[in-house]
Amino acid sequence: MPLSSSLFLRRRSLLLAALGGTMLGMTSRGFAADTAPTLPHIGIIGAGQVGGTLGRLWARAGYPVMFSSRHPDELGQVVAAAGPNARAGSVEQAIAFADVVVLAVPYHAEPGIAHEYGAALAGKILIDADNAYPFRDGALARQARSEGVARYSAHLFAGTRFVRAFNSVNASALADGGGGDTEVLYSYTDDAAGAVVAELIKATGSVPVRGHDL
Repeated sequence: MPLSSSLFLRRRSLLLAALGGTMLGMTSRGFAADTAPTLPHIGIIGAGQVGGTLGRLWARAGYPVMFSSRHPDELGQVVAAAGPNARAGSVEQAIAFADVVVLAVPYHAEPGIAHEYGAALAGKILIDADNAYPFRDGALARQARSEGVARYSAHLFAGTRFVRAFNSVNASALADGGGGDTEVLYSYTDDAAGAVVAELIKATGSVPVRGHDL
């Protein structure tokens, strides 16, 4: 017996609704799978005690890391210690590779880096882990200290999403992952950048502690 038009339309609506719910579930599951969190790429300028320790901890935590120096061909041991998520490159390559760039160099090198790579660093999260020591860095350190080192560096790298972190803790305290009770002060000029760095601090086994405003 033929269906009435109203009954046909009602059944058709129910069928479409059921199909729509199924497709929505499939789409939601697919979307969730396709948008799994992607860890930021980290480029480290300077691969000494500070840069080497941080890079090793992040690489072992799953972050893609590129160590860089003036002589990247000499970083084989640093990369090997960090594991398969790490590689080495030039400073230019590390900046291009990275979402987050870490400065782990003597403080007197900062103005030169800002001058040479400022354009490439623009818009990136920049973590400044450097300390200014007058005995090593001379007049620059004295000037930076008089103005506040974090603010001075933030002005040097004005085009970046600047964060000051890891300068207040000895790298040896982080060497084995911090142990969950090492406090790391961090100050920032960009809220979103601050949130990213807070997660990076946690990834070293440490506790992020908000510092003063920049």
